[in-house]
Amino acid sequence: MNTTIFVFGNPLVEEDSLALKLAERLKGKIEGIKFEAVASLDEVENLEDLYIMDVAFGLKKVQVIENLENLETKNPISGHDFDLAIELKLLKKLGKIGKVRIVVIPAEMELEKAEEETKIVLAKLFSI
Repeated sequence: MNTTIFVFGNPLVEEDSLALKLAERLKGKIEGIKFEAVASLDEVENLEDLYIMDVAFGLKKVQVIENLENLETKNPISGHDFDLAIELKLLKKLGKIGKVRIVVIPAEMELEKAEEETKIVLAKLFSI
């Protein structure tokens, strides 16, 4: 298995950088999974089976969103959050993307706890 998880975030905004920090910590630790930081979906070549990691507010634990209708676009932390949710929904409606799985990290979570929970979620998601 070789899977790329595209990681969104802004390294200059503390509350929007956790997914990026987490991806750096996880690089090379999970066989068959590569983490790639991207600023937009324009940087992604194959949208057929898409894995994304990003942060969100109001969550208690790391979780996977597979239904794009569960993405909220109100109260975005930055412009890319709003754009990403809308872009994903639009691409899905147009039939431009296949299955999408978003690993969502609580923005307020400590890095160590996020790493522990994300490893468990990814193990279940990829049956590792």
